[in-house]
Amino acid sequence: MEKHRPQQLAPTVASARIALVYKSADQMSYSPTGLGITASQTAKALRAEGIWAEAWACSSGEQLLERLRFADGKATARNEVTPTHVVIYAPWIPTETIAVLAHEFSDVMFVVTSHSNFGFLAADPHAVKLMRETAELQLTTHNVRAGGNCQRFTAAATDVLGVNVEWLPNLMPLDEHWPRARAAWAGDRLRLGLFGAARILKNGLTAAAAACELAHTLRVPTELHVTADRDDGGTYRTIEELCDGVPSLSLVRVMWLSWPKLLRLTSHMHIILQPSFTESFNCVAAEAVRMGVPVVGTEAIDWLPPRWQAKADDALDVARVAESLIKIPQAVDDGRAALTRYMQHGLARWQEFTAPTRPKAGA
Repeated sequence: MEKHRPQQLAPTVASARIALVYKSADQMSYSPTGLGITASQTAKALRAEGIWAEAWACSSGEQLLERLRFADGKATARNEVTPTHVVIYAPWIPTETIAVLAHEFSDVMFVVTSHSNFGFLAADPHAVKLMRETAELQLTTHNVRAGGNCQRFTAAATDVLGVNVEWLPNLMPLDEHWPRARAAWAGDRLRLGLFGAARILKNGLTAAAAACELAHTLRVPTELHVTADRDDGGTYRTIEELCDGVPSLSLVRVMWLSWPKLLRLTSHMHIILQPSFTESFNCVAAEAVRMGVPVVGTEAIDWLPPRWQAKADDALDVARVAESLIKIPQAVDDGRAALTRYMQHGLARWQEFTAPTRPKAGA
């Protein structure tokens, strides 16, 4: 009888179990935070493909250690697959703790991923330090890796950090219901959505300027719905000042919603504005496409169709792309096709990560 070998030495999808870990003190079954949504949706997509994945909310590295011990013990008692991969969403756990985790669970692969491209990391220099330390740990251990969720990051980071950086893209399930795409704008009231945390690099002020331009050009009642209660850097206050007194334009303050409620609100918009300066996946854009609503993004969200991408620092161009998309009934079909291609490519990458094809000896 053949003896059991660790999944990392004899990798198969059937023997893999992935924990997607994000920072949160809230142990709810679903999370209202961006990384929590990303983890839960990626886990859901992987499970639909037969890959055992779970989203874990942990408040600290010590809590992750406790949860790993519990999951490992429970699985062993039930004769189930024990955790084989731990993917940490964003660098937030001290490197010393990662080293402890890797030592105690030597048959588990730990991947610390950047949750964005380099630009967003500028807001947290500590994250850059942790990524560099992770790369150093990768050189000295067999079960720690640095990773990222977009190829633009991983390709450059592989050179910058001097190690192979894993590409582990964000996913969303393709088997969920995709609502019928909303009809082209009828030329009456126009509803624009600007959702997500109001970070400066999200470029909300340019989106608001584009909304002002659309209200001025189209001369119809225009609503700009903006997430307002996670105002990182005072962006919402400047949006209020910019939109104040603009004829035909109403600013609608949206409080932070649970993900299902945000999806329902998104479905009532004519277009979603996400002219981000630097991004990776952008959950808001992906779910807008799934809900049948076009998105104005930029080249930063590179899976979007080219004609959906505006110049990030050009409010007139954002308005131009928005106006063209709201008048084309089949516009969202292009976005859904692009999202499907991205997801299929991403699932293939996760399967390769879970059960990599190893070259035969002597090949």
